[in-house]
Amino acid sequence: MHAWSAGGTAVRRLVLIFISTAAVEAAPAEAADLLIRDASILDAAAGSVRRGSVVIEDGVIREVRGDLAEDVDAGRVIDALGRLLTPGLIDVHHHTSFVLGDSITAGGGEITRLTMHPDSIAAYRDRFAAAYMPHGVTTVRDLGSADEDLPMLLAWRERSQRHPDFYPAGGALVSHQEGRPPYQGHTVLADSADAVARIRAYHDAGLRHVKLYWRLREPELRAAFAEATRLGMNVTGHIDYHIVPFEHTLDMGLRSFEHAYTLGVAALTEAEYVAVWEGPITRIYGDRRRGLFFLAVMECFNALGPDNPRVEALVRRLGELSCTVVPTLHIFAQRLDLSSFTTPSRGSFDDMSGLTAVQRARAREGYTLLAELTADLHRSGVRLALGTDCVDPGEAALAEMLLLRDAGIPMEDVFRIATVNGAEAIGVAAEVGTIETGKRANLVLFETDPLRAPAALLGPKIVIKDGVVFEP
Repeated sequence: MHAWSAGGTAVRRLVLIFISTAAVEAAPAEAADLLIRDASILDAAAGSVRRGSVVIEDGVIREVRGDLAEDVDAGRVIDALGRLLTPGLIDVHHHTSFVLGDSITAGGGEITRLTMHPDSIAAYRDRFAAAYMPHGVTTVRDLGSADEDLPMLLAWRERSQRHPDFYPAGGALVSHQEGRPPYQGHTVLADSADAVARIRAYHDAGLRHVKLYWRLREPELRAAFAEATRLGMNVTGHIDYHIVPFEHTLDMGLRSFEHAYTLGVAALTEAEYVAVWEGPITRIYGDRRRGLFFLAVMECFNALGPDNPRVEALVRRLGELSCTVVPTLHIFAQRLDLSSFTTPSRGSFDDMSGLTAVQRARAREGYTLLAELTADLHRSGVRLALGTDCVDPGEAALAEMLLLRDAGIPMEDVFRIATVNGAEAIGVAAEVGTIETGKRANLVLFETDPLRAPAALLGPKIVIKDGVVFEP
């Protein structure tokens, strides 16, 4: 009896094991919307790559795995076959008028004549997406558009699987200047009180980003910065031409700056800056006025020369204060035939086609110093972020990345600049910028690995926005 009982127990155990195993084998696979299987997944923050799969549901990364995720039953499966998967790219400096403008001022300011009807706003957004999404840019911050276009800017903030995430700043803030008609994308402030009122109005309208432009006098700049900071808004500055000393903006607490070239201008004394315009420009380039701004910037760097102690001191301070700088190298490099992509000249202000070989070589020397400054900023711990400030912005974003690499920044770091750093700079790092569980599924799958062959940035790619493959 005892032996039979023991034997029965053994049989029952075998039956239970069989039933349990069969239940596991029959369990349905986990459901998901999209599975990207067997990708080389870039950890943009660490600059490392690991092989694995990404499971996406409801537009969010549900899981990042180190296997083929064969137990996942996804509505759509992309077999990456080891190709590089990166976060979507982020452009933190653009203007809608570069895509939607229909004419320009003599100084190069784009003019829009848009209709703020809901159907028109939707159509404009499709045009904007077509300029960005095929190139892998899934997040854009606008830093200065016409106040009359504000209904469009606010409407575009609504999340969409077919369009880049959009973060507007309203008009770039400038001080009133007697006799000067402002650009359409500028918002004119009469005085400090007007600066505070404008910031509050933008905040009440739902804007959370502010751009302080170099045409601000110091009282208006300080008032606008203080009020925007009090309201918790994201503030960045284009500080230039010695209107407000760069050091003053650091002292007041500004930590985000547009255009690396402005650091070169800031490092010059006012007398040196004036001398550049009154001396080298005429002596080297004659009395030509075509492309004058671009040539003057290059001459500022030629005047500073390499290893300038004032530039080095400014770079050190920016690093110590954990500042952000948006280089925008492409807008200069393309006019000197140094970029992978060049937009046609839009007028005499950016036409440098008539330079002689000697003049072009001189301007390129200045650009080389600008590129070296950008690399020095990176090495000194300054957070660089990707910005285009250019027409054809999607292509310009990729060209900017290649120029950063040409400046000596490793491609892994270039991707960090174009993803993680941008997300941090505009305050959205909790949502995008890395491939992590819980982050939104804004991704780019490259046909050829740009970490190994940087020019592959320009090649075929699959772009995914909020878990949906973008179809041009």
